[in-house]
Amino acid sequence: MTDNLAEWRRLRIELGEMYDAAERRGDRDAMRRAEELTRQADQAMATTNLEGLREVAEGLSDISRDIEKATAAAKRWSPFRDIKEEIRRSFRGEIAENDYLDESPQPDSTPSKPADPSSIPVVSPKWSENYQVLWDKMSVSEAWMDAARGIVTKLVKYQSRYAAAVAGTAIPWWFVAVIHSMEAGMNFNRHLHNGDPLTSRTVREPKNLPVVPEPPYSWEVSAADALRYERLEQVTDWSLPSVLYHWHRYNGIVNEYKRRGIPTPYLWSGSQHYVKGKYVRDHEFDPNEPSDQVGAAVLLRVMIDMNVVQPFKVGGQLKTNPKAAAADVRVLELSLKDGWPSHVKAELTLPKGAVQNAKDNGGQLSVHRLQEWLTVANMVTPVDGDFGNSTQSQFAKFKMANGRAADTPLDDELWSLLTAPLLRALAPVGFSSTTSLEDAVLKVAAQHIAQQPCELGGDNRGPWVRLYMAGEQGKEWRWCAGFVCFIVFQATKELGLPIPFPRQVGVDALVRDAKNTGRFIEGASLSSAAARRSKVKPGSFFVIRKTANDWTHVGIVHNVNDTTIDTLEGNTGGSGGVDGAGACRLNRSIEGKDFISLY
Repeated sequence: MTDNLAEWRRLRIELGEMYDAAERRGDRDAMRRAEELTRQADQAMATTNLEGLREVAEGLSDISRDIEKATAAAKRWSPFRDIKEEIRRSFRGEIAENDYLDESPQPDSTPSKPADPSSIPVVSPKWSENYQVLWDKMSVSEAWMDAARGIVTKLVKYQSRYAAAVAGTAIPWWFVAVIHSMEAGMNFNRHLHNGDPLTSRTVREPKNLPVVPEPPYSWEVSAADALRYERLEQVTDWSLPSVLYHWHRYNGIVNEYKRRGIPTPYLWSGSQHYVKGKYVRDHEFDPNEPSDQVGAAVLLRVMIDMNVVQPFKVGGQLKTNPKAAAADVRVLELSLKDGWPSHVKAELTLPKGAVQNAKDNGGQLSVHRLQEWLTVANMVTPVDGDFGNSTQSQFAKFKMANGRAADTPLDDELWSLLTAPLLRALAPVGFSSTTSLEDAVLKVAAQHIAQQPCELGGDNRGPWVRLYMAGEQGKEWRWCAGFVCFIVFQATKELGLPIPFPRQVGVDALVRDAKNTGRFIEGASLSSAAARRSKVKPGSFFVIRKTANDWTHVGIVHNVNDTTIDTLEGNTGGSGGVDGAGACRLNRSIEGKDFISLY
């Protein structure tokens, strides 16, 4: 015992030194851990001294074991080691649950040995076959599909938070999103472990998590802890059977569902495979109570249907659609292979040349594009095509603000996150078979303006200008005509109609074509408000006349009032001027305006 105490006193001194080093670095998590181990040291030392006075007392061996355990913990721990490793080890306990050692879906098969807490859970061949068969035969009613679509829409909306929780791992964001739906009803004030409030450690199974830091917790910190608790950060197989298996074991495999031969509602609720029977609270099973949750497998089926998760081959890995980072399910329907001009594809294609110390040359726009979208995200940096320290710093801030590590390389998901405003502007609106072209134009224009298109990097420059002007930009490229023509193009594309007039980049050219095809309406010919309302449809164009044969600006008529018009227009400003820097809604006087019908 004397030797143990001497060793323990030495370790306590080392812990003090470790605390001082952590304090100098400002590492509060390491300081708290050192304090906790020091408290254990004092408690163990006091207990040991007491036992030293009662050498014949029972329990001496237990005290020795406690000391050895605490000593081993102190020796393993170092404040200079990555705190993530410390967190992962500390909450697992001595013996892991052995659910995942169950290799068969047969009710009479159960794991018989304790799990190795360092092992990586892997789906067994028999479970894999079972999942695949149930998946292949799964049918879901339209009512359950509607419920699942509503949940998936919300999950995509919060993609960035889920991505932050899995940052630095191979875990797909949608995997943790489904767990969040199952465990906490998508409530960001609840632990992902089991749905308990974030204001304290977990109370229900698994209990007393996270171990560090102290509560209250952010949702992302708690979620990352829950994923480590289940060793999911070690998983590399994200095929269909493996995904279903890891959802299954998150809720528990060896339970009443398995013993009764009931496909677990955690996966299959909402499908024909599951009818009734559920745990109404921890350890209490009611065989007649049906689950009202949409199961994880049903949610996955809908995610595949909605292109959140991209189609896969049997045995292949499930792949995430990077456009989900735009946080709008309509964006997932956007396909650049579907009739979009090459200049649109160029704006949305990952600029692989945008790397540190790179410079754009010869008309290249890789670095420019990154700088432009960083500026849109309020990470303002010079738009000069030079990936220097400012761009690097602002890009790192953008990544950290969105839950990614500062050194994460630019990939398709990050690019989708950066270009989310443009993706949302181009997303399908969802027209009915009776939607008129004029109504479609109004909806598409409103969708664009909601994303606040604006010039970036100079007069008539930036991704929005290039979008509307077929890739052109520069001082001479006023883009009001390009804006209205692109809006009509996008509306006709979704409606499946041909564009009713040639695309133009100049207002005078639009007017000439309208006159030649009988679509021009001279404002002076509309002598009253009633005449204007009868002749000018919302969704048509207004043009501002400068002289008898010169028009300087064009926009879309949203509504015709007695003496004014409400408009949707680009290349303008809040003051109602022309050649402005953005796109917005305005109200303009009827004076000096002519009109152009779409047909």
